Amino acid sequence: MVQSFGYFVLDNKRFAKTVFLLSCALLFVRLLFILNTYLVDDEAYYAMYARHLSWGYIDHGPVVAFIIWIFTQFSESSFTVRLGSVLLMTLLPCLLYIFVRKYINNTSALIVSLLVSANLLFHTNSIIITPDVPLAFFSITSILFYYIAYFKNENFIYLGGAMLGLAVLSKVSALFPAIGIVLFPVIIKEKRYWLKNIHYYGSFLLALIFFIPFVVWNFQNDMAFVRYQGSHIAQRGGINHFIELWLGVALLIGPLYFFYSVCKPITNLKNWKKLSNEKKYFTLVTIVPLFYFVAHSLFSKSELNWVAPVFFGGLFLLGLELDSLKKMKKAFVIQIIYSLVLIGLIMIQTFYPILPLKGKSDPTNRYFMYNSLIEDTKNLLMENSYLNDLRIVSNEFQIPSMINFYLNPKHESICLSIDYHETLYSFLYDQSSIKGEDFIYIHDKNKFPEKLKPYFDSYELILSSEESRNNSSIASYTVWLVKNYTGKI
Repeated sequence: MVQSFGYFVLDNKRFAKTVFLLSCALLFVRLLFILNTYLVDDEAYYAMYARHLSWGYIDHGPVVAFIIWIFTQFSESSFTVRLGSVLLMTLLPCLLYIFVRKYINNTSALIVSLLVSANLLFHTNSIIITPDVPLAFFSITSILFYYIAYFKNENFIYLGGAMLGLAVLSKVSALFPAIGIVLFPVIIKEKRYWLKNIHYYGSFLLALIFFIPFVVWNFQNDMAFVRYQGSHIAQRGGINHFIELWLGVALLIGPLYFFYSVCKPITNLKNWKKLSNEKKYFTLVTIVPLFYFVAHSLFSKSELNWVAPVFFGGLFLLGLELDSLKKMKKAFVIQIIYSLVLIGLIMIQTFYPILPLKGKSDPTNRYFMYNSLIEDTKNLLMENSYLNDLRIVSNEFQIPSMINFYLNPKHESICLSIDYHETLYSFLYDQSSIKGEDFIYIHDKNKFPEKLKPYFDSYELILSSEESRNNSSIASYTVWLVKNYTGKI
């Protein structure tokens, strides 16, 4: 079969070869990247999750911790911590190709596979290990397997339920595509027979069983996750934050993919009666998270990664329609080239800064922010052996997590959380157990924080550390010797 594809004429074999070669090249780039960069602070924090396995944490479910734990059993390094993310996001397009090819068609299979392999959103998930990695993997596979169950093979219903349970256990925002999955047989008349099928309910019961340990953990810990997320998502925003969020997402995801995830579902609602049931299904799993995140971002601050569930269903909407609309083939080529250029720029900027970006405007600076602090602190401890008996502390979770991962001190570094939200360390260390101790305190400012002065008898500056990159300071820290911690007042 020969088909027009933008300016090119490609048969399916050549298209498949192109997808395969691009995917292999991107896999090589990602492996090279995780071999040659420090963890970012959030990754180090999740690595601490893996050191302290639990069925729940204050800000996320446990799946990311178990993934890191599995890949760091024999060796803990930046590479092994991130290896799970690379493998999951490499396995995802392979699974998409296999099942979409079998149950939809070959062209759609190649399209959705390439969209995942060559997109900055999923590329970032491939090189940074966060809960967004299992969220994407298990949410997309749950959408796929429920589609197969609803339309092709009912035996996939429990596999869909298992994937859905792991998705919600990864990050609760997976609930929004899940609502679309649940509602589909309710809304679509031709599929209402599913409401009389015990396996329909059994699949969601299976998903709930996966999620129950996290629920139990919350009840055992005074609903810590619910309290934290409630305050976190309620931060007030405004129209400027709304515009910045969705403009940023559009730039990140690419024009065509953004259109099919944000605009196309709305037009599909207007033309609902004309849609095939397959497109109705993928519209539902896209429109539910879209409506929620649009409404939420109008009034509250949202981060770019929060809205990722919107694009899981949009992936299939684009894959289905592109196969039938020849005029869209050129737009798809532009989408892929756009994404590859972004990925290339990020990779080049990381190792050879070519763009005149400074400070926070350069997202690649996050891979270098702690290099000097880690080396300077290591040298400080080597030159002053008595300091090794003191615990290193900070008042934010990022610094102690990086210290623990790269220096592995005698006493685990912790976050004090004074006028700061609870963290993993709040559950590991009772404040009464560290009262009266002397610490090494690390701060990300030049002056000792005023709010912490009443908590210590004295504080003495013992080290200043600064990280520069591309002729610009990207981070500075001060290290203090503090004595006789009074505990939280």
